[in-house]
Amino acid sequence: MKYFITTIVFLAIFWLALSGHYTALMLCLGTICCIWVGLISRRMDIVDLEGHQIRLVSLRIIPYYIWLTKEIIVSSVIVVRMILSPKIKLNPAVERLPAEGMSDMEKVIYANSITLTPGTLTLEVADSWLEVHTIRSDLLDSLRQGEMANRIRMISVRKQPDK
Repeated sequence: MKYFITTIVFLAIFWLALSGHYTALMLCLGTICCIWVGLISRRMDIVDLEGHQIRLVSLRIIPYYIWLTKEIIVSSVIVVRMILSPKIKLNPAVERLPAEGMSDMEKVIYANSITLTPGTLTLEVADSWLEVHTIRSDLLDSLRQGEMANRIRMISVRKQPDK
């Protein structure tokens, strides 16, 4: 039941953020639509634990966002320097990074974080690894050390399914 309610709450927040209409009529219609979509989702049996495998606690994710923003800025500066350099020295590399023991949600966050960082791109996600392409092989060093993967593991709080 709590997953059903969580789904409705997230739908309502999403609707409020995108609609921009806060009159009484629109709020009532939005509430009705969110409840209706929640009921349809529940009847289709798509509201389950699979979508709720991981809990991201806001106090734990804020430092990760700050760290990721710093990494994006640093990588952006590196890529801009490479572009503006009279002699562009590219040394592309593709490597598989380990992702053992990560849940599906953690792998998605990991892959998206890598792709958000300029100069790197996640090509493929598998059960125990991620295939990553970089425009310079030295950009893989921090990923090889596992700092990003460890930070992602720190922000996740795994919860046992309700019985």
